[in-house]
Amino acid sequence: EPRSLRQPPASIASDFNRRHVLAGVLLNSLSTLAIMSPTNAAAKEAQDPKPVLTTTAKDIYGADLIASHYISSKKAGDRSMVQGLRGDPTFLLLSPSGGLEHFALNAECSHLGCVVPWSEFEKKFVCPCHGSQYDAAGMVLRGPAPYPLALARVDVDPENNKILLSKWTEEDFRTNSKPWWT
Repeated sequence: EPRSLRQPPASIASDFNRRHVLAGVLLNSLSTLAIMSPTNAAAKEAQDPKPVLTTTAKDIYGADLIASHYISSKKAGDRSMVQGLRGDPTFLLLSPSGGLEHFALNAECSHLGCVVPWSEFEKKFVCPCHGSQYDAAGMVLRGPAPYPLALARVDVDPENNKILLSKWTEEDFRTNSKPWWT
């Protein structure tokens, strides 16, 4: 019988299989190291975050929001999603009198980070993932969310009338405690 059709001796076959297993383990370990390595951009940012102090609120197309145009295009009490700090989905809020509120709400649920839409019918934010509910100011009405929606400060640039968002670092006026998101 030709040599190519015969089975290799058991010792050669097991050495071959062991080499494949060891090579696979080594490759998998190296891949994991590459993903978890500090050279990975996300890991670097987590280790040494560059704080975003202030940013201009943007619409869904990435255009800067001008306060006078934004306010005139919305009705009093409106809660519309914009791009906030680091491009996060953020709700800009208009007061019942029609002006900008001094705070905005990050639209990410404090449970697992799902984007929480505003329900105009129910007058609350309702998480589509696990059912958490928040009132109009972002306070938890029903869990599993453990914390209220994160706040951002809202200002208007007096020079160009752009809506500015900055990180909320002072006491959370809703809970009278230190912000959980800082």
